[in-house]
Amino acid sequence: MTNIAYELGNQVQEKLETSDGINSISYESLLIMGMGGSGVSGDVLKLLSNLSTSTEVNVVKNYEIPTHLLESKPLCLFISYSGNTEETISALNDAVKNELNFAVISSGGKLIQLAKEHGKEFIRIPTGLQPRAAFGYLAQAVCIVLDNNEKTDYSSQLHESGKYLNELLNKGEDSDIENIAKSYAKEIMNKTCVIYGGTGLTELVSSRWKTQINENAKAKAFIGSIPEVHHNEILSWQADENGSKENFIIIFLRSPHEHAKVKKRFELTEKLLGEKVKILNVFPKESDGKLKILMELVLLGDLLSIHLAEYLEMVPEDIDTIEELKKLLEEK
Repeated sequence: MTNIAYELGNQVQEKLETSDGINSISYESLLIMGMGGSGVSGDVLKLLSNLSTSTEVNVVKNYEIPTHLLESKPLCLFISYSGNTEETISALNDAVKNELNFAVISSGGKLIQLAKEHGKEFIRIPTGLQPRAAFGYLAQAVCIVLDNNEKTDYSSQLHESGKYLNELLNKGEDSDIENIAKSYAKEIMNKTCVIYGGTGLTELVSSRWKTQINENAKAKAFIGSIPEVHHNEILSWQADENGSKENFIIIFLRSPHEHAKVKKRFELTEKLLGEKVKILNVFPKESDGKLKILMELVLLGDLLSIHLAEYLEMVPEDIDTIEELKKLLEEK
């Protein structure tokens, strides 16, 4: 799995297979539906769209299209790495029933089959990976969709980000980002991790870190956002002071683009809680391009989760509980 993290920079630069009409895809509003490691790419598209356009973009992670979104007749973008995700296929059938236009991002399976049957556009990504290990391919695919509609240049920015990630890893296991990831993993080991972001970008990354720690290391992690946690969750650290220090660790995912008030709130939170619980401030090396910052923090979190799995003697690829749940759902 470590080698997969090293492929992130290459994935965003590798040319993907697309249907013939993908470059003509357009929409006035967009609804993205996908789950898990596939669904996070929808969050990436929404983030990038919000940074540069006024187009309405909604992300839904469930079995059906919300009724209130049907009236606007959005283009529906269905994302499933395997192409067989139960919730996503159900939502696609809902789109067909309601005569909505749609496109598909997948490595194959039923989604690509349904796209071809209905004459819809698709982007096919390489097979043979677990969905969370295909983040680079999925990010590239959603950038293609966004660029085609909005005439943005996120695909080229992502390509440059890939080169940057490879530069960060140019010394392999001795790279600075590897050493940082290992040190954070050792700090987190045997503790419950709580990750706080403070911008749309770092909130997205905090979700990625959480799920990577969950899936790769089989460890518990939770997320929140500043300033929202200052209206509720901050009080939870008030009780059981010793237990908090022994059993928890807080990670602040920081950005050079965070609001001045958010920056101050991070500093004050550390001042208030620093004696009660260990706090790690994580800053990206990149300070300019937001897409580079996003990809750098994703890479750091991926590496951290893999090293944490190693320290906890867990197998990152093991998803037995998820597979068992799927079998139970299939039982009559």
